[in-house]
Amino acid sequence: MSVVVFFCVVATVFMARDITREWLLERAHEAGQSRLLAYVGDIRRTLARYHFLPYLIAEHTPSLALLQGDSGSLHGVESYLAQLDKAANTKGWHILSPRGELVASSLNRVALKEQEGKEIANMLYQYGGEVITLSYLAQGEPRYYLGAPIYAKSQLIGIAVARVGLEALTDSWIAANERVLLSDKHQQFFLSSHQNFNVSILNQHSGWPSSQHILSDGTTTEQVLLAGERYLVQKVQLDDLQWQVHYLTPLAPLAKTLNWVSFFSVVSAALLLAFGLFLYERRQKIHSKQLLQQLIADSEMRLRRMINKTNVGLLLLNRDGKIADINPMALRYFNLSESLASRIFAWQLFETVHGNTVVVNVLKSLSKQNEVGELNNVEVMAQRSDGSRFPVLFSIVSLSRSSEAAFLVTVIDISKRKKAENTLRAMNDDLERRVAERTHALQAAQEELVQSGKMAALGRMSSAITHEMNQPLTGIKTLLSSSELLIARDQTDLLVSNMRLVDTLVDRMASMTSQLKVFAFDRPEALQPISIEASLQEVFRIYQGRLDQVTLNVQVAANACWVQGEQQRILQIFGNLITNALDAMSESLTPELTITAEMSDEQVVISFTDTGSGIEEDVLPHVFEPFYTTKKMGEGLGLGLAITANNVRDMKGSLRVSNNKTENGDRAKGATFTLVLMSVNDDVKTDMPSLTQRA
Repeated sequence: MSVVVFFCVVATVFMARDITREWLLERAHEAGQSRLLAYVGDIRRTLARYHFLPYLIAEHTPSLALLQGDSGSLHGVESYLAQLDKAANTKGWHILSPRGELVASSLNRVALKEQEGKEIANMLYQYGGEVITLSYLAQGEPRYYLGAPIYAKSQLIGIAVARVGLEALTDSWIAANERVLLSDKHQQFFLSSHQNFNVSILNQHSGWPSSQHILSDGTTTEQVLLAGERYLVQKVQLDDLQWQVHYLTPLAPLAKTLNWVSFFSVVSAALLLAFGLFLYERRQKIHSKQLLQQLIADSEMRLRRMINKTNVGLLLLNRDGKIADINPMALRYFNLSESLASRIFAWQLFETVHGNTVVVNVLKSLSKQNEVGELNNVEVMAQRSDGSRFPVLFSIVSLSRSSEAAFLVTVIDISKRKKAENTLRAMNDDLERRVAERTHALQAAQEELVQSGKMAALGRMSSAITHEMNQPLTGIKTLLSSSELLIARDQTDLLVSNMRLVDTLVDRMASMTSQLKVFAFDRPEALQPISIEASLQEVFRIYQGRLDQVTLNVQVAANACWVQGEQQRILQIFGNLITNALDAMSESLTPELTITAEMSDEQVVISFTDTGSGIEEDVLPHVFEPFYTTKKMGEGLGLGLAITANNVRDMKGSLRVSNNKTENGDRAKGATFTLVLMSVNDDVKTDMPSLTQRA
């Protein structure tokens, strides 16, 4: 609605502006017409005063004699012409031949140009010998001539010409600050009454920028833009003089008046719009108020229905703590009638001895405060009118009810929930008891399993050690018994051979005990930079005899030549992994061992890949367990890989094993042991000697 009113007001303002503009243009046009006619009369009256001047020469006897050939009268004629020029306050007098040639003049003989004289003669012939007028604009100066024929015995012998100044026309126009322009038959301006309009500048432009406007009465007006201002142009044609008189009315005052009218129209329209909007808004507010009251009434009715049907007990209390309103659910909760509920205080519905006394204290102190603090979902015991008790969730909030303080109490019966909680608590207690008993049983079983594992490991170790020790001990006992016989027989050569065998068996037993000792080694106190290439070469020299039977490939990356470790442990790890690979390839037709070392995330990864028989999948998880071996009894204690894994862990590394796979994921020959050790920092590497220097 307001948008429609706004557009109507805007249309009215524009309509008023157009009407005012038409009215102002009509008034300006009428005033210009009147002024234009007045100026035409001024022009004719002023020029009429000079109309008789050429006849003063036509009746002058010396001038007639000069035209008839008496050249001696030239000086007298020119003196006479000068006197006439001074007396009439004109711009010059001239006598021309019938062809327009200059015969005599009151001024310099070049003051009247030859072309001007010829045109005066032509005009005289055209108009039948009457007084003629001619206007020129020469070098920015307007020139106006009056001409009359000179006859002798009814024969044209010359032309009398007087140049009249037009200042008399413009003096009154300039004094009145009028804007009047005169143009000749060639549409050339030769006279201006205002300093802002220079005729030379106007004539330099072919015409002026103009626009047409048709008034309400059908009159066509012309508007031009000159010197940055817009003017209303009115003109009239003087047929006898072949002049056009242009009268310019400035439109700036009209525009200012039009702006003021537009301003007042806008203000008036704005006031009307504001008043209309005020009335409209007032009507809308009244309508909205009525609608709001209706909505409130409907909302209260819907709210009342919702409250009556809700499963939550609601009590509306006044400032004294009495029940002002109560919903049916609360009546059922407390076993009350509406009449009884209106006569009791709210605190009487809750436990006052063993229950939550905070709720009772809050309900008793409502008259001492307009608002209560946050009190939501507080568990409290309520009591019915028959004295029975039941648990509820209690909440209270303050309400603004007109000017009186009011409080809304929410009560939710949680008897079923509390019963379920008690049941769940009993079940949880029973479950915790059962879990504790089961946990105790599992701990006992775990301890029994640990002990069993220890005993099994101890049994395997005892069996292995006993078997490994019994063989050399039995051999030593046999050799010593035979040595007694050899001594008795004095067979020293055989006795020396027996003693060598005894020494070999003792070394074998020492090797077994050294493995047990190494298995119990402590971790090294500090790790040092160890060269992988140097360590491998040293191990290769030890096992040179067995390595000659296999194809050996070694690839060590330039940035993976050094690791953090302990020299003796590194040699033992490399030796165990190489001998393990050689043992696995003992029955291989094409044994091949590949050793690679490369960097990965600031760690050195060393791989030992063989083409042996591989490892069974069920054996893989146990290969690093102590005393676990797949070799025949007497071929080892099963401590080699266990010692190797312990040494790797002591140097903060890792060791894993996997069977080789083909590109398709199928199992291939052999297995790969992957050793991961810490790399040496770059600043430490720069201070180390190269392998060649160490050698």
